[in-house]
Amino acid sequence: MCNLLKRAGKGLRLCAILVGTVVGAGFVSGAELVRFFPSENFLPCAFLAALLIFLGFALLFACGKKYGGFDGTLAHVFKKSAPAARWVILAASLMTSAGMLAGLDSVMAEGFGVPKSIPVLSVTVLVSVCFLSEKGTAALGWVNLCLVPAILVFVASLALRKTDFSYAFLPAGEPFSAMLYVILYAAMNVFLAAPVVCDLGAKNRGGTGAAAAASLVVGASIVVILANIFASGANAIGADMPLLAVVGGGAAGKIFAVVSAFGIVTTIFSSWYPLHMRAKRCKKPKTARFLVCAAAFVLSRFGLKNIVGFAYPLLGLCGGIFLAACAAEYFLRKKSPRCAGQRGENA
Repeated sequence: MCNLLKRAGKGLRLCAILVGTVVGAGFVSGAELVRFFPSENFLPCAFLAALLIFLGFALLFACGKKYGGFDGTLAHVFKKSAPAARWVILAASLMTSAGMLAGLDSVMAEGFGVPKSIPVLSVTVLVSVCFLSEKGTAALGWVNLCLVPAILVFVASLALRKTDFSYAFLPAGEPFSAMLYVILYAAMNVFLAAPVVCDLGAKNRGGTGAAAAASLVVGASIVVILANIFASGANAIGADMPLLAVVGGGAAGKIFAVVSAFGIVTTIFSSWYPLHMRAKRCKKPKTARFLVCAAAFVLSRFGLKNIVGFAYPLLGLCGGIFLAACAAEYFLRKKSPRCAGQRGENA
């Protein structure tokens, strides 16, 4: 019985980590969802995104288990090009971290009236993430397990609102273009979670089940959030934080701001993880961490909407290439020897 409870608890932590890597500032606010999903007949696109996220997470778990974590996966898949691939992932993680910090500034500005020029919350979270990252993926799991349920409760409450769920099979207008954007969206999210998921795969069983559960949660949340935003019209779609425009001000707006902050914190932990691990290998890790923090903060000044609009599609393209290389190596060279890469810490 005790072993069963332990396995269930570990499975919940794994699922929470995977959900937390996706439901960041752009997701909870709806900013990245309106960027990648069509405004009509979006339900099949949400199903496709959930399926692709599941397949991507399952692949990364399998690679982490077979090759010994993220370092082993890079070494085995990219071989001599592994250092270049690592720098691309680090740059992507830095951009995502900056986007999360910008999201925190937007939350404080639109939810509590604190000017973006006074980045109190983003700086506080950045310092906290640097401190807790020393605890490894175990801390990541507990943070997500504490915060993700609150996010899901809020999303579930949105499902009770009267909204329009479009059930047509294909999006109106240009269906193939819409599907392409959804593929980029899924690839981006899986790509950004790769360091964490591969390291989790090296030490944990049950990754496929956790990936399935997480993808179902993410897919359902996409449908609910988009239905609420698109039902509210152009003002919500064009807002910096579309879902806040739906919820409105007052107590509801403040609750949304808190939930958004929770979503941002869960994602910034995952995006910060590879940056922290790389800084630890430098001759002066404290100096390296400070410089990375400064770079993330400076980039965050561009604002959430600009970062989502410019950087996220590019990250999706990088993610597609990364996952294609991982799939080719894993499925086409099944008899390859196990790579002795570094293993992640226990979740």
